[in-house]
Amino acid sequence: MLSISTNLYKTEDLPAIFTLLEQMHRNDIGIELFPAWQTPAFAAFLHEYGSLLVRQPLSLHGPYVDTEHSAPEGSKEYVRSMAYFEKTLALSQKLQARYIVYHHNNCRVSSENRSAMLAASMRNLAALRSRAASFQAQIVIENAGVHQRGNVLFEEEEFVRMAQSVPEKILVDIGHAHANGWDLERLIRCLAGKITAYHVHNNNGVEDQHNRISDGTLDMERFLASCHRYTPTADLVLEYGPQCAADTVGILDDVETLLACM
Repeated sequence: MLSISTNLYKTEDLPAIFTLLEQMHRNDIGIELFPAWQTPAFAAFLHEYGSLLVRQPLSLHGPYVDTEHSAPEGSKEYVRSMAYFEKTLALSQKLQARYIVYHHNNCRVSSENRSAMLAASMRNLAALRSRAASFQAQIVIENAGVHQRGNVLFEEEEFVRMAQSVPEKILVDIGHAHANGWDLERLIRCLAGKITAYHVHNNNGVEDQHNRISDGTLDMERFLASCHRYTPTADLVLEYGPQCAADTVGILDDVETLLACM
């Protein structure tokens, strides 16, 4: 399945996703919805457009803003993050979402706090795993963070070992992998049986730019060949940044390119 992430839009502009989908003249393109529980505009969007969302093929990104799953239990960051994810689990059940994307961390990582962050994020994942079962929800784990931002908790080999050790499926963000210098083809080959989806975007090999598929140094043709070879049933989620939102023609062109490869 091909989906479009609402990472394209500010919260108040979320209804534009439906206008974009209408221009594709298809009913099989999904939405990956970014919850924004920190703003009343998101609640207003759900109230007004919930009946449309429930009719769409849908996945959910886990909460991002004001959310830190490596925070220690009992901290205000932990309490807020778990509360936001609980609301996301309820939304997943209501909208019949296919999965929810999990970031082990969003904040910066230092050598001094890395071990504690890693242990906390794994404990928090275990707690959310139990809660997700109550909502018949599926969590998938993303390779989050880029070196340029200092927020990489797992290097390539560590991510592979973690992915192989947990029951959750994996979402590979190819832009993060490229910006971190990971061997994307090898990553896909190693985790082929675990990968359920990809976040698809491009960058300059350093920054997490979330550009269009042709705008960057990631070899998109090579990625698509690896994807087709090792994970032919995995979802592709276009996760462009807000700078791409006005380029409707370009997005539609990219959708056609990806559909032709699926």
